Amino acid sequence: MIPKVALIGRPNVGKSTLFNRITRTRDALIDSAPGLTRDLRYAEVRWNGLTMEIIDTGGIDRSPEQDQMSRIVHGQSLKAIAESNLLVIVMDANEGLTLADTEVVNAARLYEKPYIIAANKVDNALREPYVSEFYELGVVEVISISAEHGRGINDLMTRVADMLEQVYGPLNETEELILSPKKRRPIRVALTGRPNTGKSSLLNRMLGEPRMIVTDIPGTTRDAIDTLLERPDKRDILFTDTAGIRRKARIKNKIEKFSIIKAIAAINACDIALVVMDFSEGITDQDKRLIGYTEKYGKACITLFNKWDLVQGDRSLMKWRSLELQETKRFIPYSPHLNISALTGRHVDRILPLIDDVYQDFSTLTTTGSVNRILQKAITKRTPPISKGHHLRLYYATQVAANPPTLLVFANYPELIPSNYRRFLANHFRKELGLEQTPIRIVFRKKERRSWSRYHPGV
Repeated sequence: MIPKVALIGRPNVGKSTLFNRITRTRDALIDSAPGLTRDLRYAEVRWNGLTMEIIDTGGIDRSPEQDQMSRIVHGQSLKAIAESNLLVIVMDANEGLTLADTEVVNAARLYEKPYIIAANKVDNALREPYVSEFYELGVVEVISISAEHGRGINDLMTRVADMLEQVYGPLNETEELILSPKKRRPIRVALTGRPNTGKSSLLNRMLGEPRMIVTDIPGTTRDAIDTLLERPDKRDILFTDTAGIRRKARIKNKIEKFSIIKAIAAINACDIALVVMDFSEGITDQDKRLIGYTEKYGKACITLFNKWDLVQGDRSLMKWRSLELQETKRFIPYSPHLNISALTGRHVDRILPLIDDVYQDFSTLTTTGSVNRILQKAITKRTPPISKGHHLRLYYATQVAANPPTLLVFANYPELIPSNYRRFLANHFRKELGLEQTPIRIVFRKKERRSWSRYHPGV
């Protein structure tokens, strides 16, 4: 079992900055505005030979005037405390010890978990005296750090590793780690869509537990959150729940702008994008843009009409939605579709098997002989056109990559091959290879003429 270490504290003390520093990433969205982190974020790190899982949490807020979102985030933080083996309670040295800090420590002590007090924002030695008042909490040790500048992080993590081994005994099984087989890379799946289409609800339903915060408030999810679904007999799936993407004209604050940048980056980094749309509202221009991103980045795509339960039985509306979908996806005919309900669970059980099928196509490798036979068949079926007075010739092809399947085709004038013939070739290869559920990229390259004198020097 990998030990879990939760970073907890009141809002805006630098937990996410510390998370990014420890994991050496920029995964957690950070800003000076309090309450930015909402969902729990998990990441594995290795320190001094010990592997542990770090959990970034939202702020613990026990004030009576907290709003609905604060209460939910508070509950998620308590959940992280309950499942962790060690707590790092982060406090702001600049503000000093506050009543809210004391309440966080009291809440943590109820769970009887070992904890470390980390006084953050001690950027230099001149601020070290600020740390002394935290000893009023009745602790033996307070570790001063600066998550932003990296000061004291080595001391903190060394203490974390030591405490884990003191409390739970030796946690490293070196021989077992060496002998254990290397796990295959998980399938990377991004859940994307407009705000309030039910992405987080759908992920919770697929995981079988409430990992993501779900409310009726649009924009509840602000960051791109990774969640690993481990499957003993199949390839694991790494889900990324992204913030809802609205039209640029409606984006007013910088936090939402950063959220959307991370959401689009998640699409670019995934293998398969699940584009979640609202059945009751239909396909909007923004839905079309999101589908366009999957085509632009060469990602496999599964479209989902969520909230299907709200209009079940309305045959005319269902027919209209089908026509909408057909028109929207005419440039990605390989993308499968499901009508689902995250609320009731209808057809949600079909998503994981569909992901496996799509990924099998997406990661397929084909022999050069097969690719060339299919290319010759395509040329016979539809001769390359004349473009700008040049007769286009396609000589031979080979597959150079998977994820998605990428073919390199040598031609005499690759820059003149029109887009409609490129689409014809992609559709032809997809059909002949039996890869009906994945995009196929075709890269054209000019075939160099071989000089006779090059092979007969001195002539």
